[in-house]
Amino acid sequence: MGFLDDLKKAATNVASDAGKAGKVAQAQIKLKALQGDVSDAHKELGIVAYDLVVRGAIAHPELDAAVAKVREAQALVAEKEAEIAEIRAQVGDAAPAAGAEPTPSQGPAPSFSAPTEEKPADPQA
Repeated sequence: MGFLDDLKKAATNVASDAGKAGKVAQAQIKLKALQGDVSDAHKELGIVAYDLVVRGAIAHPELDAAVAKVREAQALVAEKEAEIAEIRAQVGDAAPAAGAEPTPSQGPAPSFSAPTEEKPADPQA
């Protein structure tokens, strides 16, 4: 076998390995999407199970801790919402909601441009 034959064989192996690596990468992307689907299904199942527990349709001791966590989180959300409402009431809701468009009385938002920053000279140049 000559040098060119060895070179051709090496190039074929590299191409084959690259093709396999591409297939692995595609499979990993698909796997990640499927894992996301599983996660979404688990979340949906949890929502349904929680609703059934709250309505008294199902009861199981293994669900108690998870239900307690959800209720605790909901209580914290309610507390934070009340805190925000209280702050808004104190300031008269002067701050516009996030993402709110300026009203004609507010006028257009001011336009600012950041000053240009000069880069220091490269001491090794």
